[in-house]
Amino acid sequence: MKRLISGPWHGLRMFALIAGCAVFSLAVMVLTIGWRLEVPALRRPLPELAASMKPNTAIGIGALGLAVTLFQLRGPIRQLGAIFAALAGLIGAVTLAEYSFGWDAGIDQLFFFDSATPAASFPGRPALLTAVLLLLLSVGVTGPEQRGWRHVRTVCSIVALLVTWTVLNGYLFANSTPPGALPFGSVAVHTAAALFVVALGALASQPGSWPVRTALANNVGGTVCRWLLPPATLAPPLLGWLVRNPHALGEPAAAFNWALYSVFSSAGSVALILILARRIELLDAERTAATIMSRHDPLTSLPNRRAFDAFLLEAFNRARRYQRPLSLLTIDVDEFKSYNDTFGHPAGDDVLTAAAAVFVSVARDTDLVARIGGEEFAIVLPETPLAGARALAERVRQKVAELRLQKPVTVSVGVATLAGGTATAATLLEQSDSALYTAKRSGRNQVVAWGKTATARVVL
Repeated sequence: MKRLISGPWHGLRMFALIAGCAVFSLAVMVLTIGWRLEVPALRRPLPELAASMKPNTAIGIGALGLAVTLFQLRGPIRQLGAIFAALAGLIGAVTLAEYSFGWDAGIDQLFFFDSATPAASFPGRPALLTAVLLLLLSVGVTGPEQRGWRHVRTVCSIVALLVTWTVLNGYLFANSTPPGALPFGSVAVHTAAALFVVALGALASQPGSWPVRTALANNVGGTVCRWLLPPATLAPPLLGWLVRNPHALGEPAAAFNWALYSVFSSAGSVALILILARRIELLDAERTAATIMSRHDPLTSLPNRRAFDAFLLEAFNRARRYQRPLSLLTIDVDEFKSYNDTFGHPAGDDVLTAAAAVFVSVARDTDLVARIGGEEFAIVLPETPLAGARALAERVRQKVAELRLQKPVTVSVGVATLAGGTATAATLLEQSDSALYTAKRSGRNQVVAWGKTATARVVL
């Protein structure tokens, strides 16, 4: 089935497919069992109300269900969906014309004779509102993919959704309403329910439309929609039904009904707000953790190259603007590949984490220690002239040499300081790297400053 369904939004399209199949199945049952076998319960589920699903209504609803289903499939079969949607639209348009111009197109009782409806009420003819909904949904279900037409489809689907939801809410309170007083009594309850599902399927078929895109977005707005829309839609009708039906609450007094409605609404709103706030808090925590992870090395927990570049650029611009000293150390673990090959990668990881701990212990709180490569580290030293940078580099070299590991480890250090000829932060890094390579070519375990000669075990 997954291969047959088109598009990347598999869950939405699967919902639309199921919705379309369910609506089509209902229409077939009404036509075959309700009208063909003359079972009144399928034509009119609520006997106390006069509304029933007419044959042409069932045909139109079945056509819309088939259209929604076929549009979720791949290949030429999708084109059949447009034909069935057009059939539903044609039924709606002809019925509207019949009501508008007072003529009989001869289709009302074309397939089945409607003996239960008086002649003055147009036997077999779908309700005016049903005709409008069929026409709206025939547009909402199908159409070209151009942006302007997509907006038209979305608007038609939403209008149909709101109208059918209003009808269903009217039926929710129908048991407290005198027969004939229900404003939308001309539309059968299962007609409204089927068209409501078709409208949902039509929206699900448009994952790029603004309501669906907003509700499913992976951001705070999407979270708010997913948490607030269902209860905001379902809570008022449910609570209103409880108030309108005192027996459902054990026959309480009318005043107490409204008190319960107020309390339940307030408590539900407060609980929902608290839950939503907690969810947003968790999302923010996850986003913060992801941001930290994206800027830190997972092995050493030091800032990574991305964080280093940003910090160096900011420190460089500040030093140039206020004419303050700035130095940079680049550090490379000597013979690290040989150490890895001899003792294994876990031992190599121990060297990197131990060296990182040394660098952090030597640096100040205002400095930045970062891992910028495999075994290469850097320390940005704001407010530090060359002499101070060389002294700190020597302490780093000595402390690493004192580490007790499976084999003695040394580092080479390149030092560069902001000068008049240093045009950019990238230039400062290039100068420090050049000094580092000089230290490694000079025999490793060296501290070399840019423009200076290599020194080993420097005494300052």
